[in-house]
Amino acid sequence: MSEQLSVSSELPEIPKSPAILSSEFDNIEDHGRDSLLWSVEWLCNHYNKLASKEVLYAGLPRGDKLEPELALRMLDQIGIAAGWIKRDLASISSYLFPLVVARSDGSYCIVAARTGKRGNYGYQVVVPESGGTVSIQETELLTNGYAMVANPKPKLDARLDDEILPEANREGHWLFSTLWRYRHYFYSAATAALLANILTLASTFFTMNVYDRVIPTQAYVTLWSLAIGVLMAIVFEFTSRQVRTYLIDVAGKKADLIVGAKLFRQVMAMRMESKPQSTGTFANQLRDFEAVRDFATSATLSTLSDLPFCILFMFVIYLIGGQLAIVPLAAVPIILLVSVIIQWPLSRYMGENIREISQKQGMLIESIEGMEALKAAQGEGVMQKRWDDISALAAASSMKTRYLSALTSNFVTFMQQVCTVVIVVFGVYLIHAGELTMGSMIGVVILSGRSLAPLAAVVGLALRYQHAKTALKSLNQLMELPTERDPAINYLPTPKFDGHLRLKKVAFAYAVPGMMVPPPILDNINLTIKAGERVAIIGSIGSGKSTLLRVMARIYQQRSGQISIDGVDATQVDPADWRAAVGYVGQDCRLFSGTLRFNVTIGKPSASTEEFLRVAQMTGLDRIAAKHPLGYDMPVGEMGNALSGGQKQLVALARCLLLRPKVLLMDEPTSSMDAMTETLFIRQLQKAIEGQTLVIVTHRMSVLSIFDRLIVLDDGHVIADGPKDQVIAMLSANGQKNGQKITQQNQQH
Repeated sequence: MSEQLSVSSELPEIPKSPAILSSEFDNIEDHGRDSLLWSVEWLCNHYNKLASKEVLYAGLPRGDKLEPELALRMLDQIGIAAGWIKRDLASISSYLFPLVVARSDGSYCIVAARTGKRGNYGYQVVVPESGGTVSIQETELLTNGYAMVANPKPKLDARLDDEILPEANREGHWLFSTLWRYRHYFYSAATAALLANILTLASTFFTMNVYDRVIPTQAYVTLWSLAIGVLMAIVFEFTSRQVRTYLIDVAGKKADLIVGAKLFRQVMAMRMESKPQSTGTFANQLRDFEAVRDFATSATLSTLSDLPFCILFMFVIYLIGGQLAIVPLAAVPIILLVSVIIQWPLSRYMGENIREISQKQGMLIESIEGMEALKAAQGEGVMQKRWDDISALAAASSMKTRYLSALTSNFVTFMQQVCTVVIVVFGVYLIHAGELTMGSMIGVVILSGRSLAPLAAVVGLALRYQHAKTALKSLNQLMELPTERDPAINYLPTPKFDGHLRLKKVAFAYAVPGMMVPPPILDNINLTIKAGERVAIIGSIGSGKSTLLRVMARIYQQRSGQISIDGVDATQVDPADWRAAVGYVGQDCRLFSGTLRFNVTIGKPSASTEEFLRVAQMTGLDRIAAKHPLGYDMPVGEMGNALSGGQKQLVALARCLLLRPKVLLMDEPTSSMDAMTETLFIRQLQKAIEGQTLVIVTHRMSVLSIFDRLIVLDDGHVIADGPKDQVIAMLSANGQKNGQKITQQNQQH
């Protein structure tokens, strides 16, 4: 038997007050520990959903402490449905235990079970500080009233696929399912729209009565009574419309936050092989979400909520004007027919315009990022020509869409004016025939305009609809891109690795637009790297050295073959756990706008001061910070432009070393360092990687001096692998032989 609870995914602000817990429980303090995170981990263990902290935080915003709303998302992504409720523990069914309970000092704990009888309940409380269980009586356990209930999501048998159960175990649409969560706002907005449209009839009836009854009889008392009544109706109508707008905007704001987070999480989780070629075009597609959101919420709902009342106004016109209702009724299908016909070319031109604007945005971002290179190469003129050409195309398609949209809107206005003229003409004949009064004719004219006004608004949405439809199509494609973490795979929980890597018949190729089978960058790579081994990789330009490290770090996934660590296939390890064990420092050291400290701790915001200072001293960042008045809070500028190339490399190295991975992959880590900094770095690196596996791509002999094994790549193949001295000797011998062959060939010629 289960108890029905009102479970909310949105947690109201939990008030913090002085501790009011007593007895043994009262002496327990948080001591700076994230008790909510600990409670989430406890629930995962309890429900056999084992996951490391890296997996729990994957794709979620990190802060000093876990927020209550993020705890729900954290549990949801590992298969546990959870929600916050505000109920007394005594009123919650025992079937819903264990619970996460908010303590009155702002920390959290686990209430594992309840014992005893009502009025004298006892609770088994698991506290984060010790992990032990404390028995507490009901009178001693005082909380602020908030608790989290959680339960594992049911998982269907894999044999029950979509063909058997097409709707089972299928998540809702990333946008519409979110909007559906806030349907109660839309229901309330519809009620407000109903009230507003009924009240809008008051001004029409006021005008009719003034013309038909007040003016002929000069009944001024009646006039003022009617005026006061209609003014009250107008005030209520205004209030109703404002309430409708507010409710729709609130729902749109809430949905915007959730859907925006979903989109960004999808972008961060997508596989690098699926990443679009143009960053600017990609960013423009994400920006188009605003068009989808506005169309799906405020603009559309406000218009559609008024649309059904066209029928109401037509009916009222029939009641007061009889056969005059035929005039606006005949105008409706004409307006709709013209609007539908115009949608076809409008859709085509809008698609062209969005593509051209995306290309324009992509070119703009690319040019701004590469401004220094353009100036050095004197390429400004070439890029200006490309900009002018794409701008001309975008302007032409934009003009076509605006023309068609204006044509539709102007046609609706034209039909409204024609309806007014026709109603007045036929109304005059009906008045002379005694079948209609002057006030009734004026009322019909007013209601005719109001009955067609929603149609005019719907037609005005045509342009926004086409924009939203095209943008939604591209966003749907984005949300369907494969992500690094496959939800269908049961990854090994919280693995601990020693750092033994093995690559078996690994092949990889970058995607090339227009090519079904792109040329391979890596082919048939077979390597075994023992735990704690130090390996250097060398090779000519374009031989695949950097790509090999990216594949080993699972930044990119191999096209074929197998990669394993400590005998465990990489596909069985959660990407977050893999990157916690396998650190990677690329050749392109990308920094982000912020402080030096922020860029170092971006992967571990909770790092202690001791950990931060350790990597700063190890990499020499302490000397850089000492020269700046702000120290470690010095701004690095956008993309790290305030730092030199060598300094950016030090930041990237410190960022990786802070995570203490078991395997460290580095791509030319000292390429931008001077000799003194490089010597210091090598000395400190040797101390820092004791017991760790180290793989470095380098050509500097000073760096090679600390390695015992050397791997040589050429055209994506391993051509040499062995002890460093033997491989260097072999390369020297081959170089001499090749030199002798070239000399002999030149002499023969």
